[in-house]
Amino acid sequence: MAAIASMEDLKEVQKDLNALKKADPKGYDKWVELLKKHRMVGYKNIAKLAMGMTPEKLKEAKKGKED
Repeated sequence: MAAIASMEDLKEVQKDLNALKKADPKGYDKWVELLKKHRMVGYKNIAKLAMGMTPEKLKEAKKGKED
């Protein structure tokens, strides 16, 4: 799937990721492993959970879209 974000946005994310990796290499590596381990859940869902959404709220939101 092609990236929808602009090249400028992608470069900004890469810059922020590099800064995070430099600031906390072990934490960064753990985050990458978590993403790999739970890849089939989907990056959007992982991001929503990381930002505080509960699994129950996430499933409710998905169910509402299916109806």
